[in-house]
Formats: sequence, structure tokens, C-alpha cells
Amino acid sequence: MKRCRLPLLLLALLLLLPASAAPAGEHRPNLVLIFTDGQRSDAVGYSGNHAVSTPHLDALAREALILENCYVNTSICAVNRANLMAGQYPGRHGIHGFFEAFDGPRLRATVPGRLQAAGYQTAFFGKWGIGDSPEQTHAAAEVFDYWAGQPMQTCYFHEPDCRYVRFDGFRRPLDDLCDCPADARGKPGFRNRIGVANLRDPIHTDAEVIPMQVGRFLAGRDPAKPFALFLFFKSPHAPFGDFAPAVAGVTDGLAMPRPPAATLDAAGRVPPAVKASLGRGTGMMRLRRDGALDRHQRDYFRLVSSMDRGVGRVVAALGGAGVADRTVTMFTSDSGHFFSEHGLAEAWLMYEPSLRVPGFVHDPRRPVDAGGRKTTLPVITTDFSVTLLAYAGLDRPAEMTGADLRPLFDGTPPAWREDVFYDHPYGQGGSIPRTIGVRTPRFTYTRYTGTDPLQEELFDNFADPNQRNNLAGVAGHAETLATLRARCDELRDEVD
Repeated sequence: MKRCRLPLLLLALLLLLPASAAPAGEHRPNLVLIFTDGQRSDAVGYSGNHAVSTPHLDALAREALILENCYVNTSICAVNRANLMAGQYPGRHGIHGFFEAFDGPRLRATVPGRLQAAGYQTAFFGKWGIGDSPEQTHAAAEVFDYWAGQPMQTCYFHEPDCRYVRFDGFRRPLDDLCDCPADARGKPGFRNRIGVANLRDPIHTDAEVIPMQVGRFLAGRDPAKPFALFLFFKSPHAPFGDFAPAVAGVTDGLAMPRPPAATLDAAGRVPPAVKASLGRGTGMMRLRRDGALDRHQRDYFRLVSSMDRGVGRVVAALGGAGVADRTVTMFTSDSGHFFSEHGLAEAWLMYEPSLRVPGFVHDPRRPVDAGGRKTTLPVITTDFSVTLLAYAGLDRPAEMTGADLRPLFDGTPPAWREDVFYDHPYGQGGSIPRTIGVRTPRFTYTRYTGTDPLQEELFDNFADPNQRNNLAGVAGHAETLATLRARCDELRDEVD
């Protein structure tokens, strides 16, 4: 067959185009990613938990693809945020803790960088959380056309005339660092202020400031371009008492659910590396001190409700701008959270409360059954990375490790993963055990990589859903343990 030869000039022009560019003129939806900080899978009303009030997330979920088995790649905020942005595990993108950040080329290869290059108007709001300095945070603004990010751990409260609140995110250079007075501890502005001491008429970042900034973006955006909004709420991360005043009574009169593994017996069964870990002291205190766990749960759920109020205002702003019917909204969290299960607090480890998070994909163009379409297939954080690009008409880059979630709207796709790899390389100076592991439909295998002799856990999640009986080393489970050890190594090699 005679080959057709392109003129050299045309070929040269084609080579200059991005390999995964969307077809010209194709209608592409607007994109919104709601990403929370440390929200466990049952901390949403649509999960059936009546102790938490999330009417706005619930309303979206009723018309969404609900991801019932949604897991994080890494259960810590900085690293899993980097996982999401890069679409990769930490062994590949290289951010293992709080102190590294994306450099210019790697930043432009992130999901927002690729969306921006493909013609999307990109905007960021809330806690960036990758890198530990304002300079590293500001560098990230390169791939966002509108910037309303905050550095490090972010403050929950600001004054209405705070420089961060007033800043127009379209402007450059950035001059947006919080200049509110110091808190009662003397922590100034952006330095993770706690509480409302010394603030005049404080307003809440998640419930009020982020929606205000989204409205500012919608009013000033280029209507000829689709947009991608990254809403990175701080809630429900500590400090847990910094919920919006409007939700103070939201848990009044409600009984808090006591997790079955939140017992001293379960706490005594964990390996030595876990007993010595960072979240142990607080987790055990909440078990032993009368009413402490109940109070923590109430504050935590108030923070979730604070964020949900912000979500409701953003949804209303999208409707007011006339774009809701062509805007896809995705929701998940960067980690789970312990309610003293196994005597632990916060996240970081591979037990189910830390590993599993809520998630959904709301596409108004894809009608679902009343109450939402549910899938039990295992989903990971980096699937959201690939799906954002897929909605924009971009192919999955070879270096990304996620999968496109859109086929799940139609049921079980012909090929989907059966297990999930977990990688937590950050050690916090030895106080968090470095961990890898694999979660299959039935088993969870965990390896604490820095221990000598090696410490491992193996749970049968069918027989022991609360993960109280470690089967590693138990007679009769040697074959399962060996199989999962090998599978864990295989998955690590695939994603590093």
C-alpha cells in the first residue's frame, strides 16, 4: 500500500501539539473537585450516619455515582494531595512528606497544569498543603488562572477585611497572605491560627470565605472557556473546635456512634510499631477519659457540617451563574480519620477508618436511579486525577496510575482492579511507622517496612470487619500471607 506523506511543515506543527489534546470545538463540561481534609467514609449523611448533617453533599449524592469502596493511596494530607495532583503514587512523584513541593516542570505536568494547557480556566481555593512555606504555596499558582490558596495547615477564621479574603485571585503578582492579628498563642496570620481571639467579626473559611471567592471567580471568568475548580476545604481537620458558629447546635440531642474497634481490648492487639505511633496518645486518652470521644465526634461532625454549608453556597453560585447543568462535580477526601479505633487518632495507618473515604461523581448529564447509583468496585485517589482529565477529553498519561471512573456509571467495566495498593513513606522522625500494603475484597495486608524484626498484619475483612484479629503468623493462614506479600511487592514495583 502506498503511504500518504504529510508535508514537512504540517508534520512539524502537529508535533508541537500536546499528545493528549482534546479535539477542537468539542463541548467539554466544567469541572469541580471537592476535596476535604481527613473525612472518614461514614462522615456523610448519605452513608446512613444520622449523627452528621450534610444536606448539600447528600443532595448531590442522590443524583451521583456513589463510590462505596473509595480508598486513599496514602493516608496523610500532604502526600495524598500530591498523589491527586500528579496522578501518581509517592514513589513516582517524589513527594514523601510536608517539606517537598512540585518544581516547575513537574507542576505543569499535574492535573491542573494539563487542564490549563488544554484550555480550561483553572482555579484553586482553600488549603494547598503541599510544601511547608508560603513561597512553595505561591509557586503552585503558576498552573491556576485564579488563586485563592492558603499555605501550610490553613486558618479556619479570618476578618472580613483580611488581605487573603479581599484578594482578587486573578491578580498577579500574589499579595494574598493573611494579615489578621495573632491568636491567643501569638501565632500570626497564616501560621495556623487557632480560634477567634483578637479577630473582629470573624468569618469561617470553609463555610463563608471559599464560597465568596468562588463567586468572585464566576463573576470574572472568561465565559468562552470551560473551568476547573479545585475546592480544597480544611474541614474536618484539627483544630476541631474551629467549626462555623452557625452549626454549633447541629449535633445537639444526637447519640454519637461508638465504633466497635474503639475499645481498650482492640487497642491492646496492635503491633508494637502502632503502639508507639504518633496518634496513640490522643486516641487512648479519648478511650479512657469519660466523654472525651463523644466530644471529639461532635466537634468533628460540626466541622463536616461547616464544610457542607460552604458546598451548598458553591452549588447555589453555580446555579446562579447558569452553569450547573454542564458542571461535573466530584467529591472525596485526602484521608480517613480514627475515632479511637485501635486506640488511635488522626489517620496515617492502613486500618479501615484511615484508609477508606467518601466519594462520588455527579454528572448532571448522566441520569441515575433515585438515591444515586452505587458501585462497590475499589476506587483510589488517583482515579479522580485521571477522570478529571478524561472529562476534559485528555488521554491518561502513561505515568499516571489511576483509572477513568466514567465507565462505572454503566455498571462493571470489562476490566477493573481487584485490589488496592497503599504506600505511606512519611515517618515524622520515626513517630509514624512507614507502611505499605494491599487491600483485596477480602483481606488487608499491612507491612511496617522499617521494623526489625518485620511487623505485619493480616485481616480477614469478611470474618473480622473491625480488624481486631491479626492473622499474620497464625497457623492456617501462611499461604494467604505469602500470596499477599508477593502481591504487595508486585504492586509496589508497578507504581514506583
